[in-house]
Amino acid sequence: MADELGLWAVYATNQNAGNIVISQLDPQSLEVLKTWNTEYSKRNAGESFMICGTLYITNSHLTGAKVYYAYSTKTSTYEYTDIPFHNQYFHMSMLDYNARDRALYAWNNGHQVLFNVTLFHVIKTDDDS
Repeated sequence: MADELGLWAVYATNQNAGNIVISQLDPQSLEVLKTWNTEYSKRNAGESFMICGTLYITNSHLTGAKVYYAYSTKTSTYEYTDIPFHNQYFHMSMLDYNARDRALYAWNNGHQVLFNVTLFHVIKTDDDS
């Protein structure tokens, strides 16, 4: 998968106890540039996508899915999220972000679905701790 920051491989390994691993790849040689080991189990993941160097994971392929986990490769930190994800055709089998269009493309029970993505930056102040 690719986003604004490059080309990524997302996978799980036995060495990481079946948890998801993120690797940034050189787009010409496909050499691994850097790797991040997450603590998120592949078994708990639905679909995933990268936006601006952050991996987002849904908790299900089915109706009622949520974007449940986000791992930032910039800070090597994660957070659990609770973002509802509308799944109108009941079974998502593919989800991918297109940085040029700033949209998520999905294959959902035989239907191609487009989700527009609005990005914003959180600006922290000295008052935020």
